[in-house]
Amino acid sequence: MADPFAIAGPAIISVSGGRTSGYMLRRVLDASGGALPPQVHAVFANTGREMPATLDFVHAMQTQWAVPIVWIEFTARHKDGYRIVNHNSASRAGEPFAALLTAHSGLPNPVQRSCTTEMKIRTIKRWVMGSLGWSHWSNVVGLRADEPARVERTKQPRKERWTVATPLADAGVTVRDVAKFWRAQPFDLALAGKWEGNCDGCFLKSRASILRMQADHPERMAWWADMEAIPRGTAGRGRTFRADREPYAVLAGLVRDMPRLPFDETMVEGGEECGGGCGV
Repeated sequence: MADPFAIAGPAIISVSGGRTSGYMLRRVLDASGGALPPQVHAVFANTGREMPATLDFVHAMQTQWAVPIVWIEFTARHKDGYRIVNHNSASRAGEPFAALLTAHSGLPNPVQRSCTTEMKIRTIKRWVMGSLGWSHWSNVVGLRADEPARVERTKQPRKERWTVATPLADAGVTVRDVAKFWRAQPFDLALAGKWEGNCDGCFLKSRASILRMQADHPERMAWWADMEAIPRGTAGRGRTFRADREPYAVLAGLVRDMPRLPFDETMVEGGEECGGGCGV
């Protein structure tokens, strides 16, 4: 059988900043003699709400493996709609995300994930078409064999300029394989737990994860409450990221007013490579 990690261009390697996509990048490099093949580019789309450890991890892959990774951010400009940054200049206070929310009348939510669509998928698309001039390409994403539902969704017909490749799933790679790989490496993703990634306060995370983030990083979580407090369109102040649980400000108040309880990690959902698809 052909090596699923032997990627032929034109192709984009989607680097989410988590361990799974990092492992995928390493396998692609190994399948091509240690360097990206011609017309294959690794891209990291920064939202400005990633934990500092995530940005450091992407930078470490660049330096440790001598691989170029394009850092890209959403902007609200109509013509290009992106800017190129690096580890030093990347936004760290949610600037791309806030720009998106200013341009839209409503907040993203679990049903309409405009944050992923605009800040990652379409921003990368604009860069590929504007900078590389490609009309069609492969989008190589870090979906594993133990994520069959997500892999199956990539096979649904779509009218897009790219086709989705899932080499990890094709190779039978599971989360245990990824964890084993990183235990043997000289560097790793230095998050306290999967509740800290990808975006710090992502609304796709479980309530338990958000409460843990409110306790550990109240200064970071204040941004999410601030975004919900801004009147938007005709919806006014009632607009929230989720309608099925308390607003971020209420959750922050619960954490402030209640004693610290033991954290049940079994209640965590999403996380490092968010189950909602933020790593595409």
